[in-house]
Amino acid sequence: MSSLSDGELLAHFQAGDEFALEALFERYEQGLFHFLLGMLRDHHQAEDALQETFIKALEHIPSVRAESLKSWLYTVAYRQAMLTKRKQKRRAEQPEDAALGFAATELAPDDQVLRAEQVQQVRRLLDQLPPLQRDVIRARIYEGKPFRQIAQDQDCPLNTALARMHEGLKRLRTLWEQQHARSAAPGSD
Repeated sequence: MSSLSDGELLAHFQAGDEFALEALFERYEQGLFHFLLGMLRDHHQAEDALQETFIKALEHIPSVRAESLKSWLYTVAYRQAMLTKRKQKRRAEQPEDAALGFAATELAPDDQVLRAEQVQQVRRLLDQLPPLQRDVIRARIYEGKPFRQIAQDQDCPLNTALARMHEGLKRLRTLWEQQHARSAAPGSD
């Protein structure tokens, strides 16, 4: 499959062949990683930015033209690197208390209660997801595992783990919106 052009691989993927997407990711993975490593100068940050680049690719790949796929991927990777640098700069500018885990500005008691309720709602909604999607989200968000490790743990290709994350988050967002639409409906008090 690696002898196929980007356009042919995109067509195969859009026809439902998930191995075509894996082949595309493998084709650009090493080059993108070295590009990101050169920008970020940190192996772990480059790996995280690469994973985020592939998530963005997965979300938008149906709208990408085959002839511009490579430059589009590098543009997405560049933006991820810039976002990572901005986050790193903000962390460096935080007061020492914030770096130690103390909030620089405490939430009002009402906001703390609301925040705790929202966290509980998200956890309940997370339990409604299919197990594989739920496991990927928990491993990535709560445990901070890289997608490559998640894919290895689930014994699946990298793009499958990325797709599970994408679909799980999309479903979680839908469940959240449905829940809040019901609670905002007249007579739901």
